[in-house]
Amino acid sequence: MKRYAAARLAVVLSAGILLAGCTAPASGAKSGTDATVPSPAVSAEDQALAPTVVSPGDLDGTDAAVVIGTSLVIAVPDGTESEWTGTTADLSIAEFSGGGPSEGAVFRPGFQPRTVGKTAATLTGPDGKTIDFTISVVAP
Repeated sequence: MKRYAAARLAVVLSAGILLAGCTAPASGAKSGTDATVPSPAVSAEDQALAPTVVSPGDLDGTDAAVVIGTSLVIAVPDGTESEWTGTTADLSIAEFSGGGPSEGAVFRPGFQPRTVGKTAATLTGPDGKTIDFTISVVAP
């Protein structure tokens, strides 16, 4: 009988110790899960900017403005993504990025801005027609 009483006392004491960590906080205090933690402010700089998407026919003879940190994506017909080539006169301002399938996805060709400035660019389609235009890389 003494063993049974000792075992009951041990269970009661352990339950008391375990429950002690689960008590409600003092008045006015908040528990860790209820506390309001201020979220960091989101600025325009923290948000991703969308790429500039242009069809090849809309580029001929134009000045295409592209925000630094984004890209100029060429909306070419499906299935021809890898058949387009391009160049820029100044690779330090913008550089052509070929399209086509990669790791289960199909990417459109485009131009990656490198620094603020202007450069002449060309885009050549699968039919061999070359489109001349200017890329203006601008600050956000």
